[in-house]
Amino acid sequence: MHQEEMTTPPPLPAPRPRCIVRLRLPPAWTPEEDAQLQRLAKENAFRRWSRIARSMPRRSARSCRDRWRHHLARDVYHRPFTARDDDELLRLHYRLGDRWKEIGRAVYGRSSRIMKRRWKELRRSGFPAAAATAARKELLAEDADDMLESVDEQSESPRRLALADALASSFASCSLAQDQPMGAALAGSLELGFACMEI
Repeated sequence: MHQEEMTTPPPLPAPRPRCIVRLRLPPAWTPEEDAQLQRLAKENAFRRWSRIARSMPRRSARSCRDRWRHHLARDVYHRPFTARDDDELLRLHYRLGDRWKEIGRAVYGRSSRIMKRRWKELRRSGFPAAAATAARKELLAEDADDMLESVDEQSESPRRLALADALASSFASCSLAQDQPMGAALAGSLELGFACMEI
């Protein structure tokens, strides 16, 4: 019989050394650094963050700007969100979507970063969908009421009626030359107004 040759398995590759990544977080801001940043920001008109960072050891221009905008600026509130704040955030997010800069501008005392973080917290905590639906219905009802009020104001305004009458009488007195046919493109356009002004 033919004796089978025994094969040895291929040698295992040498174990790779582990790659360990160590993240160095920036040091926390001290009260002295905050005071220095406030003084420098005021001297530089709350701009020129690279110039400010040169005077702040261990700090970049971006970290200085972010520290100012999100923590030290006078108009940034550091109070917990209330139910009213959450409702306002819900309405703004429904209207504006994920445009966080606009949402941050619409709410005094809250930055876009804080508003986005709060929105994520609400979504993670299972913010009631019923509240979202109710807020949408309320928003649609408010928009409908606003539209009805504006239509009523437009139709009943005596000033608007007087202006419409004066405009109609000025165009009625306008007579275009007989050789110029008044087509559909000319009627109601700026050309009609300019033609009437020339006469």
